[in-house]
Amino acid sequence: MVRRVKGMTPAEGHSDTIAWREWNEAAFEAARAEDKPVLLTLGATWCHWCHVMDEQAYADPRVIELVNARFIPVRVDVDRRPDISLRYNQGGFPSVAFIAGDGRFLAGRPYTPPDEMVALLAQVASGELPAVPTQAGPLSATGRAGARSGRQSADAVLERLTELYDDQFGGFGVEPKQPPWEALHFLTAHHGLTGDRSVLKMVETTLEGMWQGIYDRKDQGFFRYSVSRDWKVPHYEKMLVSNASLLMAYLEAYQVTRKAGYRQAAQGILQYLSATLFDGDAGLFYASQDADEPYYQMSWKDRAAAAPPPIDRTFYAGWNALAALALVRAAGVLGRQYYRRRGADILDRLWSDAWSATGGLARRAGEAQGAAAILSDQVNFLRAWLEMYQATGLPEHLGRAVEVAGSIQRLFGAPEGGCFDTVPSLTFEARLLPREQPVLDNSLWAESLMVLAELTGDSGYLDRAAATLKIHEPLVPGKSYLGSHPSRRMEEDEEALFLPAGSAWGRAQDMLVHGTVRLVLVGDSTTAGYRSLHRAALRTYAPHRAVLPLDLERDSERVRVLGFPANRAAALYACMGERCLAPLTTTREVQNIAKSRPWANA
Repeated sequence: MVRRVKGMTPAEGHSDTIAWREWNEAAFEAARAEDKPVLLTLGATWCHWCHVMDEQAYADPRVIELVNARFIPVRVDVDRRPDISLRYNQGGFPSVAFIAGDGRFLAGRPYTPPDEMVALLAQVASGELPAVPTQAGPLSATGRAGARSGRQSADAVLERLTELYDDQFGGFGVEPKQPPWEALHFLTAHHGLTGDRSVLKMVETTLEGMWQGIYDRKDQGFFRYSVSRDWKVPHYEKMLVSNASLLMAYLEAYQVTRKAGYRQAAQGILQYLSATLFDGDAGLFYASQDADEPYYQMSWKDRAAAAPPPIDRTFYAGWNALAALALVRAAGVLGRQYYRRRGADILDRLWSDAWSATGGLARRAGEAQGAAAILSDQVNFLRAWLEMYQATGLPEHLGRAVEVAGSIQRLFGAPEGGCFDTVPSLTFEARLLPREQPVLDNSLWAESLMVLAELTGDSGYLDRAAATLKIHEPLVPGKSYLGSHPSRRMEEDEEALFLPAGSAWGRAQDMLVHGTVRLVLVGDSTTAGYRSLHRAALRTYAPHRAVLPLDLERDSERVRVLGFPANRAAALYACMGERCLAPLTTTREVQNIAKSRPWANA
């Protein structure tokens, strides 16, 4: 029985006349039984051109007739199933992919207007398939990198970012311009290690360009990206992921420069997230806000009277974990403990409603038995718990980070190092969605493992991080995944444009080579002096920083093993490699060390 599936966009119209199916085994069984290709359309609630394609191509009677007669039409929301999107995306949203009943990819195209769609459908239905662009295997394109050391590969990341950098408007590449938060984190850390002001200028020019171009001064928050090189033509959707990620980039810039504009941008993002995307009853954030061009092109006065763009009210667990991470970090940098409490509440809710030790973090909160877990969500959950522990020092927060890390290794670990992006499939999806190792997610995993090694004293995490980085080294810079077949066209395009995966890998590799900057707080955690030094440590930027808050009574064994004096009066130790500087006992001393940056070229 065919169940009609509503589109993932708000557009209704005639597109519902197509007998859309869900992505399931029955659809592919029908494709084999009826000898028809599967027509897979990939879209999202926030996607403007998905709405346009619904209202035009999929509402065209010629398209409707061809699709219903000659194809098995399947519709997938890319936010709900990013694993499907990554493998069949054709470089943008919406995407159309044609798949044989046995799983072979036949042809594909991004947004397609009605006349072109009619021609494409007729061509595929006749068996005269359009040429499929070749995609280099993940290792062949960068095989020369195999002879480089890890340090040289990290240098190659900086060299490639410098080549891509737009010194007039900031950002990387020409257009479209995507917010490059991973590159910004890499460059900020490089500045912290070397004092190189030219890379800090790259960061600041980019942040200023985005602030002037894709920030919504009326309703607050950042739009997803810019169509133009100068950041002045936004693509108007707003995403929880983008705003949480940019929040951390602006907070980091504020820590380094103390410029009020970066603090203002961070506070504006926080205002948008709280006022527009947060559901007070559920205690979680919604996923996104639609790209309503007519609304955003109104005057401010008219916008105030108009209905705001619709919101996707799905609670994606991994995205909420990322938002919680950003909130906890904002609390430390801005000194607003309200944000830490909200971040903690979100993480506790996810722990109870979306987490299981056997299955990991579910894709959506409250649906533990839903779509298969994906690596990026798990890593965001781990990062958030690591941030929580550094902010509180509570052993239960570190314990949860340890549990999440163990689950990731068990469910996603690859035999030769690193992690796959999905758990093993025992269904029809095994042949359609082969497991791959994404460079970006694995780099964040390695970074988290190194922090976990510092916080727990377990060097096994460090060994695992090194193995993860090593197996992905031949891909950097330039490739986004390790796998045996062409895939991830959109990620590959993004890697060529602004190097997100390479930047994350380079930052983690630098962390491995140079080590973390450890800010170890020792004393009686109930005293005002301890709390004051803890707040100062969280405000301080240091490249690859790990804050270890130790209480004399609660953490006595760890204090003894590390060799710090067991004094009740609080002291903060800045440690790099095998050496620690003289203890800091006042917030002024912490401020001074942040300015002097003893970790530069340490």
